[in-house]
Amino acid sequence: MTGIILAYCLIDLKSGERIGFEEFIDSISGARLVFLGEHHTSKECHDFQLDVIKALYRRDTSIVIGWEMFQQPYQEWLDRYVEKKVHEVEFLYKTEWHRRWKYDIGLYRDIWKFAREKGIPMVALNIPTEFRKQVRQKDMTYEQLRRTRYMPRDLQPPDSAYVERFKEMVGSHEGMPLDKMVRGMILWDEGMAKAIADYLKAHPERKMVVLVGSGHVYGRLGIPDRVERMTGIRGVVVFPVSNVKKDMGQGDYGICLQDED
Repeated sequence: MTGIILAYCLIDLKSGERIGFEEFIDSISGARLVFLGEHHTSKECHDFQLDVIKALYRRDTSIVIGWEMFQQPYQEWLDRYVEKKVHEVEFLYKTEWHRRWKYDIGLYRDIWKFAREKGIPMVALNIPTEFRKQVRQKDMTYEQLRRTRYMPRDLQPPDSAYVERFKEMVGSHEGMPLDKMVRGMILWDEGMAKAIADYLKAHPERKMVVLVGSGHVYGRLGIPDRVERMTGIRGVVVFPVSNVKKDMGQGDYGICLQDED
């Protein structure tokens, strides 16, 4: 473990009690699927993710890392990087990191370097930007979306809980069509859920740790419930908590990046 462990605490979001890091790892090590929600610009979040991946790898080398940050058409370059067939510079250039994700590579770099060092497979989960643009331009219906490559055949429109959660996330956007904004989020959640489900079905011997924005896992309403619908696998949900009382029950564990009373 790294010294950054001292920068955060962990909360069991069922009991509200603090939990030690090793106890936390004990509790999640048997899961086939662990979602590590993040604030994209938080170094502490990414240090925590790396600590968890290292700890899980020490117990079971069958883990893989699923990335929201890479889009599915570029899977070849994740494979080639882990296999040490390309340099990091080419890996980032070929996956178009600076155009498609844009966040500071220094926040994520230690994670993919550890994956390369240990030969841990990395899986690109995100749907391509071009697909999202195509959906907007053609104003595709859910029925049409079910026939596309990146959406599951049982694609589900949002329920009221999903819509309310989305409205909380985006705040006030007067003049913007809420239904189209929600459908855009559904594309992300269903598309990434399908990628996770497809991988786990194809590789029953593997366990996946998913690195993804907290908004996609909070309350299990984004990706986790959709993966469970597709596979029957109930993933463990971990995300940074801002208000423990408010966040109780919205996942399995919360990361406190600053000490709270």
